[in-house]
Amino acid sequence: MRAGSSLVLAGLAACGGGGGAPDAAIDAGPRCDPAAPFGPPAVVGGLNSDQDDAAARLSPDELEVTFARLTGGVWDLWRATRASVDEPFGAPALLTTVNSIRSDVWPTVSPDGLVLLFDADRTTPNTFHIWRSTRASTSVPFGPPQPRPELMDDDVQPMLANEAALYFVSTVRGGLGAGEILRAPIDAAGAIGTPVAIVGDVNTADHEDSPAITADERFIYFRRQPASGMAMESDVFTASRSTPSDGFGASAPVPGLDRAGVGEIPNWVSPDNCHLYVHSDADTGGGPMGTNIWMAARAAAAP
Repeated sequence: MRAGSSLVLAGLAACGGGGGAPDAAIDAGPRCDPAAPFGPPAVVGGLNSDQDDAAARLSPDELEVTFARLTGGVWDLWRATRASVDEPFGAPALLTTVNSIRSDVWPTVSPDGLVLLFDADRTTPNTFHIWRSTRASTSVPFGPPQPRPELMDDDVQPMLANEAALYFVSTVRGGLGAGEILRAPIDAAGAIGTPVAIVGDVNTADHEDSPAITADERFIYFRRQPASGMAMESDVFTASRSTPSDGFGASAPVPGLDRAGVGEIPNWVSPDNCHLYVHSDADTGGGPMGTNIWMAARAAAAP
């Protein structure tokens, strides 16, 4: 991973990721065994280049993706689509009505495809803030972005779990460690309410960031780095709870996504908790270089 990119990567539009009807396989019933571990991650076809590709967020049916690519020292937002979750994505396209001359990273799109939130350092170089862009329908481009006044500089890595819940990371609000994961409600008009640090065994004296949350807010994946030697470790952890109003239970590393010497950072988890997308600097075995987007899947449900 490039020096200086760790926080952006982890803490890291002509058309944007939209909602759409659920995939037929999901409609038919559970597609995975929720108790099964995730299998080995595989590079997501069609998205990766020899640049750094990261921060992939998908539509609920996994047919559209918005992600960030580093080119010439600047991050831009890209979008791609595919016809089926079993196929590679088509050629990505820049979100030309959203991107700026500065870095734009960590996109997240509402389930209906009408709201886009992302990080940008447009106002002060290397100081990131969460911006929002909207559109009237998924058939038109996103409009000009605006910074969210309810949030602070260095509130970063927005993640829309659903239309009413925003999760993000802050390094400036104080707490147990250098980075904390918070949740803020979103009202019907799109206003962001008061953020609160999530409760349970997620935020610790270590550094936590990069939240990926199921739509029901019961399962969370995140990166945890030790308070010392942060650059040496980058593992994916998970925790769960019975209802969104409960605190999260004990957290634990995700088997297969806690490999020594490999930086793996969660991006997005499918609503059914069957597919987990990450970006990683793992060796692709002759494939694209740099940081790439991968997906790990649970075993299929028994017939």
